[in-house]
Parts: sequence; structure tokens; C-alpha cells
Amino acid sequence: MRLKSKPRRLTCILLGVAVLVLINGVAFGADKVKLTFWHHEAPSHRVMAFQKAIDMFEKEHPNIKVKQEVVSWGDAWPKTLSAIRAGTTPDFEFDIPDFNLSAYMAGGIIPVDDIVKEIDEKYGYFKSNVGMYRHDGHYWGVPIWTMVFTWLYRPEYLKEYVGTTDPPKTWDEVLDYAKKLTVDKDGDGKVDIYGIGLTASKSLCTQEFIWSVMTTYGVRIYDENGKANFNTPQTVKALETYKKLWEYAPPAATGWIWGEIEMNFAGGKIAMMPYFPALQKRFYDAGNLDLEGAELPVPGGGQRSTIIYPNAIMIFKSAEKRGVLDEVKQFIRFIMKPEVNAILTAEQEPGGFLPVTEKAAESQAYWDNKYISAFKNLNKVAVNEVKNGTLYGFTHGKVVNKTIGDVIGANTLAEVVQKVIIQDEDPKNAAKWGHKKIEELSD
Repeated sequence: MRLKSKPRRLTCILLGVAVLVLINGVAFGADKVKLTFWHHEAPSHRVMAFQKAIDMFEKEHPNIKVKQEVVSWGDAWPKTLSAIRAGTTPDFEFDIPDFNLSAYMAGGIIPVDDIVKEIDEKYGYFKSNVGMYRHDGHYWGVPIWTMVFTWLYRPEYLKEYVGTTDPPKTWDEVLDYAKKLTVDKDGDGKVDIYGIGLTASKSLCTQEFIWSVMTTYGVRIYDENGKANFNTPQTVKALETYKKLWEYAPPAATGWIWGEIEMNFAGGKIAMMPYFPALQKRFYDAGNLDLEGAELPVPGGGQRSTIIYPNAIMIFKSAEKRGVLDEVKQFIRFIMKPEVNAILTAEQEPGGFLPVTEKAAESQAYWDNKYISAFKNLNKVAVNEVKNGTLYGFTHGKVVNKTIGDVIGANTLAEVVQKVIIQDEDPKNAAKWGHKKIEELSD
């Protein structure tokens, strides 16, 4: 009887092990653990950079297969929130702070304290970028890279029409420069160069532009207790400045977003603008090095600041449910290695995506990139500005009101700009309207 029972017991044990292994997504050399993630960087060179990092990871971790899927920023909010409701989310997704909050409020993501702490201890996060993902006692996103606005300008234009290659340092100087740089070269009554690039479309792009002015005036959407704090003298002054600057912006810019702005700046139609220093690849590949950047101008008595946009990874509950959380964290650890992170920053979009850790910012792999080294001063400015930036609704070192995702998702700041620029409303009335709208969305 014993001789007959042993094979049966062994068979049961082996079957049990096989079931457990299959549940975790692995089958003794047959199936690999498969991870799927969404990101929002559609240009082909960015997709290729992602794939390069993925291929390196898979070579080092042959038991894990990683698939990237591109979801445009225009579709990111609705598609992600729909996926959370339907239970069809990927394992993780790249995000920004207000987007992260929307996913959190929808109940779709998990805390990531352990991996944030691990990366911080190993590589040293720039503190200005981490707090935007912390609330309710936890971190909900793992910062991967960051973005920052600098003051971009064409030195040759400044030299020819302003008489200097030094950038403006105050908003009053910007107005003076912009007037001189708005040029009718042929004398035919048509403007060939506009002094400044701005936008007034109902878009996230406009919200980035207006915040680059507002932050230098010390605007705060909420006070430290999370109450609306938008209708202030600082907000009014920032809107007044934006309206004055608009006189030297292209009229068609009322409908522009990132693509039109970049195309017109690279095409020589715009002399200077607050923007991500992300045009380096385009200029370099065209054989044009007439591109430089500086710190954002400030008002008299204002504060040095800029807009920063730390991009992070949020991990969905579906990854935990599928039992692939450890594999997701392995991937995050891998891409945060400074030499790998340089692929997702300098190589993916030089100047557009910047290191979010001290070690990555010091990495030779980052500074040896041909685009980064070609515009070295601009990139030094950008990396340094990572330490000085703020983001609308995240100005207190932590999240004080989780409805900021709804405020930004509704393009509230862009609507305020449209009232001032398109509808020609008094900035004071626009600030009051914006304050009321923020209160309504915060209820």
C-alpha cells in the first residue's frame, strides 16, 4: 500500500506546485511574467528610447516580458479613469501629479512608499519633486524624471534687434525686449518675427504658460489648509503681465498648443518664450545652434521660481491583484539606475526630460549625450532650476487639496487666461471667476 501511495502523493504535490506557479504567471521556462504599462510620449524617438530601456531590462531579467503602450495625453485622463472603473488597467502608468490624484480619487492605485524610500536613499531625489505625490500619509507615485520651464531665446535675434545676447531678467525687461523683437523685416506691414511665444487655448499647455508667470509672483491656488486662495493681488498682477506680453505674441496663438509653439519657435517666427528646453534635438539635427536658455524673469520684488513637472509611475491595484508587484518594482529599480535613466531623459527628449535624482543629474551618461553637451549652458540652467520650481496646487511641499486634479482637468487656469486675452475681461474679474470655479470644483 505504501509503495502505491507515494506516486499519488508525489503527483498531487507536483500538481499543487504547478498550480501555484501558474497563478503567479510563470510555468517552468514556458510562460514569462508579462507586464504592460501605458505612457504618453507618442513621438517615434521617444518610443524607441522606451524600447531600448525595455530591451536592456529584459536581457537582464529574462523571466519578465514588458510591453509599452502609448496613450496620448489628450486621452490619458478619460481612458485611465474608464479603465479603473472597468477593471482593465495596465500594471502601471506614467503620470504627472494632478493626473496621479485623479487616479487616486478613482480608487485605482496603491501606495509606493517602499520603492520611493529605496530610490531616495540610493540616488537622492530632488526634494521639490517628491512631495507632490505625497498625501494621506503615503507616496502614490514614484518620480522617474522631471520637466521644467526655462526662458528660451534666440541669441542671434537678441544681438541683432536688442543689441545684446543677455536675456531679460525681469518682466519689465521682457516687455522692452519683446517690443524690439517684434519685427517687420520687409517693411510690408506684416510681422515676420514676434517678440514672445504664448498661448491662450483651452488646454493644459496654456495652464503651463500662465503658471510660469504666476509662480514668479508667488500665486497660490490654495492656502496651506487647502482652501481656495486664487483671488489675490498676486494673481491679478500675473494676469496683467500676461495680457501686456500678449501684445507681442502671434494672434493665431489663441488656439496653439505645444506643437504649434515648438514649430513656430524653431521656424524663427518667435524670438523668446517661457518653455521646456525640449527643442534641442530639433535645432541640433537642423544644424542650428542658435538656442539658449536662462532662468525665468521675475517681477520687481518677485521671487525666483519656475514650473516643474515631475513625471512618475503609478502602480495600479491590478498589478497587486495579479501578483506581479515585485516584477514592477524590479523594472522601476532598473530604469532609475543613472546610466539607464539617461536613456529616458537625455536620449528620449534632450532637455525636455530631466533627471529627478542627484546621482542621475551627475551621471556622465547624461552629460555625454551629444545634444546635452551641444547646449551645455542651457542644460545646466535647466537642471539647476529643477530645485526651484513649483506646480499649481502643489506649492506647500505636499498635497493640501486633492481636488486639484479636477481643477486642472477642467482647464480652469486656461479659461481664466481666455477671459483675459480672448474676451478682454479685466484681470480682477477673471481672478474672481477663477476663484469661484476652484471653490465649486473643490466642494
